[in-house]
Amino acid sequence: MDRGGLGMLHRSTSRWFAGLIATIGLLAGCGGGGEAPQSQAPPASGTASVFAWSPPATFNDNTPLNPAVDIDYYELYLRRDPNFTDSDQPAVQIVAIATLPSTDGRSVVKTSVTEFTLEQIPSIPAGNVLYVSMRAVGIDKQKSAFMSPVAWERS
Repeated sequence: MDRGGLGMLHRSTSRWFAGLIATIGLLAGCGGGGEAPQSQAPPASGTASVFAWSPPATFNDNTPLNPAVDIDYYELYLRRDPNFTDSDQPAVQIVAIATLPSTDGRSVVKTSVTEFTLEQIPSIPAGNVLYVSMRAVGIDKQKSAFMSPVAWERS
């Protein structure tokens, strides 16, 4: 993975996650794919800001990573500046793997969560420009480093 994203989540004391790429797109009247543990409905209409990412595929020692096994959830952070620190509190937690009904409705399918509608965050700080960052939290509760912040221009 590249250095621009989730780094430093370790599975053991010697293995660490490397990068994650994320973007924010504006989609008219569209909801997000991933659900936060406190599932909330997407905006009824208008423009939604969807934060999308690719889950890490390897630890930084190039050991393969399976998001379904190695990542428990993601923490999404908001700030008015891009200077995220370990003392920041996540705005929301997003499950790493969602269980959805299959197309036939008789079984379930597990799928990686790779997007989230930012308007679903319960308490969004004031401001026209906010910065969004994310950390992965492993099943061992170790946290990655913050991914590179992405500017969210709100109107």
